Amino acid sequence: MVQACLWYDAAHMKVAFTSDVYWPRINGVTVSTTIFMNELRKLGHKVAIWAPAYPAVGGPGHSGEPAGEVHRLRSFSLVVSREDRLPFPMQRGRFFRQIDQFKPDIIHVQTEFSLNMMVKVYARHRSIPVVQTCHTLFEQYATIYFPYLPQSISRAFARWMTYKLFNNADAVVAPTEMMKTLLESYGITCPITVVPTGIPEEEFQGVDRAQERRNSAWFHRFPQLRGRKILLYVGRVAKEKNMDFLLDMLTLTRQEVPDVVLLVTGNGPYREGFEAEVFQRGLQDSVVCLGYVERPQLKHLYSLADVFTFASITETQGLVTIEAMMCGTPAVAVGKMGTKEVMAGDNGGYMVDEDPQVFSAAVVRLLSDSALYATKSAEAWSYARNWTAQRMGQRLESLYQTVVKDYKRRAPRH
Repeated sequence: MVQACLWYDAAHMKVAFTSDVYWPRINGVTVSTTIFMNELRKLGHKVAIWAPAYPAVGGPGHSGEPAGEVHRLRSFSLVVSREDRLPFPMQRGRFFRQIDQFKPDIIHVQTEFSLNMMVKVYARHRSIPVVQTCHTLFEQYATIYFPYLPQSISRAFARWMTYKLFNNADAVVAPTEMMKTLLESYGITCPITVVPTGIPEEEFQGVDRAQERRNSAWFHRFPQLRGRKILLYVGRVAKEKNMDFLLDMLTLTRQEVPDVVLLVTGNGPYREGFEAEVFQRGLQDSVVCLGYVERPQLKHLYSLADVFTFASITETQGLVTIEAMMCGTPAVAVGKMGTKEVMAGDNGGYMVDEDPQVFSAAVVRLLSDSALYATKSAEAWSYARNWTAQRMGQRLESLYQTVVKDYKRRAPRH
């Protein structure tokens, strides 16, 4: 059989996305996948996605989920993370039939598990190029998910697994230069291109920051927020997000700014433990946990906050800092991993060491100096425009065009 398509319209590609994580499961992979799908569609390409089915989920329509083709595959829950699911292996036949009907020019794999394995088999038999994004640095997470193994063994296994999963792609997307360098250190030889996830600028427009602070809708639900200095965290409530560090910082900050409050937005496996830790430290009056908030509401929270505080040291990107900056909210964040690359110094706030005293001092500085705060707020708004989704979508489109063109030039006849 000769390769099915020896020519394609670069301006109107068919792109198949696959991900073992998708709506209604909220995390960085889901958000990144959604953003790039939306931008590719704006550029005129047809995009479909294959993802696990979740309980009571039959198709599109969830908050934040883009319109278009969404194919759900029967799935099972993971023992190590009950909120995550993987498609059953016997769904492979259904997946092959559906993707045959779509006839993609390229497949973009977002995760490393069940669908990744299915895609590699399918693509080899159909002569279709595969691009794969490395969203997660598994070496950092190995000790969390395999706590009973010696650290050297779990980390070595994570490096080996990453090499095996990514080295057979036609191209790899890394969200940061740091991630690219790390993947190359594992011995991965296929081309690696840095394409960060951009931020949809339109999602964070249309909010009057001054009005939000005077009469926010959140004040009606949580009156204890009114009139106080608000520190905001947005993300999963998980151990690896360094949540207890934020409580250490808050305790120190309260000594200088007694009316400060930490507003935690998000859910996750550590939420119950985090709330217990808040109670144990006697911080109930200074911490408010909102739980999951619909994405359209985030711009109101970012605009309400005085400072965005982010202490995670395992982020591949840390783009929530940029989301906050798009609303004019300065960020104070630990300068590790993706956050370090995104902020690139004290742009739009302060990038600090993983030291609660240093972190707290930066927060207090912003809260205590109105002139400095105004400067950093304007700087945050301006700096965030370097990270728009439109720019990153165009970079991904260019990568696809190069990969497809090169693949068709060298692809064997079957």
